[in-house]
Amino acid sequence: MIEDMDVARLMRAEVESAEKPSAVNIERAMIAGRRQRWYARGAGAALAVVAVAVGAVTVPGLVDPDRSSPPSLEMVGALAPLEPYTGEVTSPDASRIPAALETIDPTVQYVRFGWLPSGLASLQYGAGLTQSGPGVFLIGHAGDPQNWAGVSVHLYPKGVKPPAPQVMGIDQRAPTVSTAPAPDVRGAAATFTLYDVDGTDRLSLRWQYAPDGWAAVDVSPWAAGQDAREIALHVAQKLRFSTTERVRMPAQAIGLPQRLRPIYTTVNGPLTPDGWRWYAGVTYSAEPPTADHRAPGAKTLDVSFSPYVEVTDKIRAELQGKELFRTPNTTIDGHQASFLTAQDPDWFERLEVLDVQGMAVEIDARRGTLDEQGTKGLFQRLDLAGAKPDWRPSLMAD
Repeated sequence: MIEDMDVARLMRAEVESAEKPSAVNIERAMIAGRRQRWYARGAGAALAVVAVAVGAVTVPGLVDPDRSSPPSLEMVGALAPLEPYTGEVTSPDASRIPAALETIDPTVQYVRFGWLPSGLASLQYGAGLTQSGPGVFLIGHAGDPQNWAGVSVHLYPKGVKPPAPQVMGIDQRAPTVSTAPAPDVRGAAATFTLYDVDGTDRLSLRWQYAPDGWAAVDVSPWAAGQDAREIALHVAQKLRFSTTERVRMPAQAIGLPQRLRPIYTTVNGPLTPDGWRWYAGVTYSAEPPTADHRAPGAKTLDVSFSPYVEVTDKIRAELQGKELFRTPNTTIDGHQASFLTAQDPDWFERLEVLDVQGMAVEIDARRGTLDEQGTKGLFQRLDLAGAKPDWRPSLMAD
């Protein structure tokens, strides 16, 4: 069992592992990462970048035990060398990022999907200091909780080229199967590269969104008969870029100490009509910009929101005896809450407040981040004007 105050670190690792579509599925993340104190799987494996984003904790939620797994990639022609692409290429969206990103602002929504194929279950966005360094990712997840399949978009800072996918569980990059020229993407030369990721194929379409600024769309097929090249090209051409739009959040932390600045934001939510699982979180840092914000003892603050649900018999059965929320030990403004002070010298407080306008609010603070009012004082200063249990992130262009 991992200690209570280690859960936030593991959750963070899981959420960002989503940056590498080779880790656990985000759909299981909120239960399997954020809320599972029993989730003792090694965090190192979860850190695989593009492992999909929460974080691999992408969407707080439960996995439907009746959901069938996508077909094996062998059904879709896994590891076959790339053939010349002769299909049609849709016209590009007119939006642009005018210059390669030299810094990543975690509050900015740099990219949204303009088109996606059917069969995806959830979406996730992250920007800022990810486990692989500064960057931006946008991911559409299929439903398999073990083997990632879906579509991912990555934008890299100036001068950083897209790496090969990381093999899950080991410090090794996937080998290249073949490379081939691709049709121009949004007016820029592009390349297809096919990788062997644990015996299945991962197609990567790469181009420069601005001079010396690289972008990649990766596709791991989730249904028989899919052409990963066609999907990647269509997704890339229809992406909606921006450098001014803000990430939509269900609530805002206000009145933070001036020493704190946001370094990472992630949001995710369902695509399916009956989906209710979503997650939104921001990490702040009191460290100087040149510090390693992921180092042990780094002064960071995490504020996150997810839907609050009553634990029904069905949910209880799916949890197999585990907890969805911590047992409350206090109340704050009439809400049941769990408040923990840390024995770990690096940590300060952890607060979880339930059923706040239909949400669960969690605040994890390391020492040196908050004033004497602590997490309880910050909770009382949250701007909850837009909070609601059916909140959704804005990850598809209108």
